[in-house]
Amino acid sequence: MDAFVKHASEPGQAGVRAEPDPKPGPGEVLLRVAACGICGSDLHAFNSDPGFEWVEPPRIMGHEFSGTVEQVGDGVTGIKTGEVVVAVSIQGCLECPVCRSGDVHLCPHRRIIGLSYNGGLAEWVVVPASYLVKVPAGLDARDAALAEPLSVAVHAVQRRSTIHPGDNVVVSGPGPIGLLCGQLARLAGADVLMLGTAADSARRLPLAGELGMRTADAADIEGPDDLRAEFGGRTADVWIEASGAGPALLGALRCVRRGGIVTVVSLFAGPVTFVPTDAVRAELTVNFSYASSFPDYERALELLAAGDVSLDGVIDRFPLADAGAAFAAAREGRAVKPLIVPGADL
Repeated sequence: MDAFVKHASEPGQAGVRAEPDPKPGPGEVLLRVAACGICGSDLHAFNSDPGFEWVEPPRIMGHEFSGTVEQVGDGVTGIKTGEVVVAVSIQGCLECPVCRSGDVHLCPHRRIIGLSYNGGLAEWVVVPASYLVKVPAGLDARDAALAEPLSVAVHAVQRRSTIHPGDNVVVSGPGPIGLLCGQLARLAGADVLMLGTAADSARRLPLAGELGMRTADAADIEGPDDLRAEFGGRTADVWIEASGAGPALLGALRCVRRGGIVTVVSLFAGPVTFVPTDAVRAELTVNFSYASSFPDYERALELLAAGDVSLDGVIDRFPLADAGAAFAAAREGRAVKPLIVPGADL
C-alpha cells in the first residue's frame, strides 16, 4: 500500500512510499481509510521539533481519520465489516483510575496513533477495536475525518467552558481548532470575535467572517476598551485561546471581564510569564483543555451529521500522492485543514 512515512529523525525526512499491507491481530480492526487530516502535531513531528523526539521512525503518520471496516481480528465484537468508523486518536490503557474516570486522553500510559504507532496517512490502517466510534448514517465518510479536530473543540467549548446565549466570546487563533471553537460558541448563542495576525488576513480571517464571526487583528486589541468597541459596549465574557501565542494568553487575562472565563486549548513552544494578582482580583476562571475522549467524538459526529458545523472553506483536499505538498501548504498557511484522500475521488 501507499503511505506517508516519517522515515528518519531529521526534520522533513518523510514522504509517500510503499509499505506492507497491515493485517489485524486479536482485538484489532483493519480499515480502508476514507480520509485523514493533517494537524499541528503532525507538522511538529514532521519537523522533528522539540517535544517530539520520542516519535520513532519509520512511522506512518496521521491520527485524524475515518474509514470503512474491511476485516476484524479474533475476539472483536460489536464492529462489523462495511461499517464506517473514526478512531479515537489518544488511547489510554483503559485500566488505570484516570481511564476508569472516563478521561482516557489523560492516561499516563496513553499512546497516540500516527505518532506512537502507525496511523492513517495510508490506504489501510489497523486500529484497536476498543477505540473506534461508529459514524452516523448519512454522514460522508471523508467529512467524518473532521470528527477528531471537532471533538477537541467540543471538549474546549462545551465541556471546559461555560457559554450562555448573548455572551461575548473571543477566540484567538483562526486555525482549524479556533474556527471550530468559534462555530460552537456561535451555536451556543454567543457573539464571537475571531482574532488573528496579518498572516491570517488573506484567508483565515475572511473565512471566519463568512462563518458569521466578527474579526480583528490581534495587534489592535490592547485592553478591555478595544473589545468594548468591537462588541458595542461590553468586553468579553469568555476568551478561548487557540493560537499558542504568549501575547494572546496575556491579552485574554487582561481583557476578559471580571468573573470571566479563559480557556486555553493551544500548546505553547515556550514559557509565558505573568503576575497573577490582577487575575486573582478579577476572580477569573482559567481552564486548560487538552484533546478529547469518547463522548466528545460522539458529540462531534452528531454535530457533523446534523450539519450544525460548516466545513465549507475549512477543508483542502489532497490525494495521498500529494501528501508532501499538503504538509507544505499547512506549514505555510496556504491550507486551513488539509485532508488527505487515498482514493481517486476527492
